[in-house]
Amino acid sequence: MSEITTITLGISNLFLVRDKGLLLVDTGTDATREKYVELFSKLKINPRDIDLIVISHGHSDHFAHVHELKELTDAPVLCHKNAVDALKTGKNPKVIPRNELGERVLEMILKNEPILCQTVEPDIIVESMFDLNQYGVAGKIIYTPGHSDCSITVLLDSGEAIVGDMVVSSPLTGNACAAYFANDEKALFNNIRMLLEHAHTFYSGHGGPFSRKQILKLV
Repeated sequence: MSEITTITLGISNLFLVRDKGLLLVDTGTDATREKYVELFSKLKINPRDIDLIVISHGHSDHFAHVHELKELTDAPVLCHKNAVDALKTGKNPKVIPRNELGERVLEMILKNEPILCQTVEPDIIVESMFDLNQYGVAGKIIYTPGHSDCSITVLLDSGEAIVGDMVVSSPLTGNACAAYFANDEKALFNNIRMLLEHAHTFYSGHGGPFSRKQILKLV
């Protein structure tokens, strides 16, 4: 049975998934190599025991420090093919607000300095499904576009899903909400519905985790 540890760094979460293998999902923000070493030490983890780094999508608050983590762990970096340019350039693709909340959040983001990222060359590029059992984790990666065209989900056999920004905590109310940025709103909700057939707990890049009951209210 997989065990998920959520770590909040800056404005976003990263996740450690422990099974027979050890998986790291996303990077958090406001971190340094020294901060990661400290965190792993507290969790009694040797960074070199991390088998794979997964980037849920190509927005910089999810891959900001992947360069440092790759050096620290020597683990391969996996992302969707549509996220490759973001990781190789360190630049965000355009975000598209899908509602008033998205417009307000985008306005707040534009008032702050962008997250600066070192570039990295992904080692594993996926398009659809990727079996994680080869890395000692009972589950798979599936392509779940909507929030972005490069969004992927880690879906564990235990019924837990790490979904990036498909669902997040509202910065205004703290309640669960569907992504307020979306390049394809129809795909976003179709994929949320699809995951509801397989997952009982949703781990988000911002806030959470959320229960199936909480997510059902969004669709």
